[in-house]
Amino acid sequence: MHLRKVPACTVCLVTAFLAAGCADGTGQALTPTLPSVDATASNPDGTKLKAGVPQPLSPRSSVRITNLTPQLVLQNASATFEPAANLSYVFEVFEVVGSTQTLVLKSDPIAAGSPSTTFNIPSNVLKLNKTYAWRAYAMSGSTQGSLSDGVSFRTPLPPPVDGPVPCSSSAGPVLIACVGNAYPSYLVATARGDGSLERRHHNMEFIRDRIIETGICKGLDLARNFKRGTPVISHDFIVWRSNIGKGGRDRGIDIASGFDDVNKPLKLTWQVFGKERAWGSPFYAKYPSVDCSGVN
Repeated sequence: MHLRKVPACTVCLVTAFLAAGCADGTGQALTPTLPSVDATASNPDGTKLKAGVPQPLSPRSSVRITNLTPQLVLQNASATFEPAANLSYVFEVFEVVGSTQTLVLKSDPIAAGSPSTTFNIPSNVLKLNKTYAWRAYAMSGSTQGSLSDGVSFRTPLPPPVDGPVPCSSSAGPVLIACVGNAYPSYLVATARGDGSLERRHHNMEFIRDRIIETGICKGLDLARNFKRGTPVISHDFIVWRSNIGKGGRDRGIDIASGFDDVNKPLKLTWQVFGKERAWGSPFYAKYPSVDCSGVN
């Protein structure tokens, strides 16, 4: 009998054909690509999507954000069997009060970005001075993947009416910048209208007291200054009592440059002087107690 040699890959049972194909010209079986959704199996949490777990990148770790419409950034998950699978992501945001978390926002599925996916929280969802948590999960069609870790952030403090302001440092230049940024309306030129100089004096006194209060909340012993030892309080000069130097001493601080020029915006400064200056020593006028609970 005459036998003809046949490539092994062309002799396949039906069941073997369903399990594996043949690579062109190699005679070797191809490894099948399994679906990323498996209705017959589940992840440990019961979800059916065969994909890794996405991870929140930012904001997180209870950081205080600077606005009420932050962008959430998520590290994408990877599909287990189909790396190129078109995954999308759903973001969930919760308001946190003590041990209670209330869902305030759930996004529609968002197509994956590369290598991360972002979602901007719309306006009128978050409130000032609150703690929120967020998480996300992948989707393939209508099939949900595993939940990411939940991470938290805090929203900005409300704009101050008066009083100390949050500040990252006790350094003088940082303090005056924090106060100036919190109360910009008190720095404007006051040349227009009646009582321009009186309004400038009022604004300077307001800023002076906010600088003292913010410094006290940051651990500095700041006070008003009795002008040349009289009962009159200086508008733009304060006192810093510290233990710097031998035995410590009081130092005068000029906190504004040319503040009585009403044609120009108020320019805040932090010029520290000692007793050697010609205009004499600072005279410490103790400041009343300050409530720092809203800024520390």
